[in-house]
Amino acid sequence: MACMRSCLRRDWPWLLTAILSLSCAAPPVAPAAKPKPKSDPATLQSLHVRLTVNPADGSVVYFGWYDGRRNLLGAGGIVAALVGMEPPELRGEFKRISDAEMVYEGIDQNQIAWVKRFHLENQTVSVTYRITSRREEPFDAIIYSLADLPDATITGDNRDQYIRTPIARAHFHAVIDNPNFPGEQMNPYALRSDSRRLEPGGSMEFKMTWELQLPQQP
Repeated sequence: MACMRSCLRRDWPWLLTAILSLSCAAPPVAPAAKPKPKSDPATLQSLHVRLTVNPADGSVVYFGWYDGRRNLLGAGGIVAALVGMEPPELRGEFKRISDAEMVYEGIDQNQIAWVKRFHLENQTVSVTYRITSRREEPFDAIIYSLADLPDATITGDNRDQYIRTPIARAHFHAVIDNPNFPGEQMNPYALRSDSRRLEPGGSMEFKMTWELQLPQQP
C-alpha cells in the first residue's frame, strides 16, 4: 500500500496533465455539407422539361429538356407582340409564384400593359398573355406569339403547330375560335389570338399550351 501511494504521488503530475489534455481536446468536426446549388427563380422544371424566361421582359429563352443543354429554341426564343404595333419594349416586374408557376407584369412603349403567366405541369407549359389598353383610342387587337425554331419542320395552322426538330418534337396549341388568318399580315408560323376591339382600359387574354413530346418507346 505504501508503495502504491508513493507511485501515485510520483505519477500524479503526469496523470493530471493527461486528464486535462483529454478534457480540453476539441470534439471531432463533422465534414461540412456541400451547399445546394441555387435554383434559378426564372426557371420552371419538371421531371423532363425546363422553361426559362428573361425576367427583364418575360420572353422565353429556353424551352427544352430538363438538363438545360437541349433547347428547342434558337437565339430569338419565344416573343409576344400585337399585330400592327411596334415590338414591345417592356419595363416591369418578374415574380415567382410557386415551383410550377411564374408571372411577368409590365407596360410597353405602345401603352399596353402586359401580364405573362407560365405554369408547368409534366411536359406541358400553360401560357396566358393578358393585355390591357392604356391608349386613348380604341383599336383592333390581335396578340401573337412567335417562336424561333431553327431546323424545324412545322405543320398545322395558327391554332395547332406540330413541330419536329433534331432536339425534340413539340405541339403548340392556341385557344382560339378561328385558326385562319390572312398570310400577308403576319408570319404563318406564329400562333395568334382571335381579334378583339379594345376600348381604352379594356383587356383581353390569349391562352396557349406548349407541349414537349417524349420520345416514343420502341
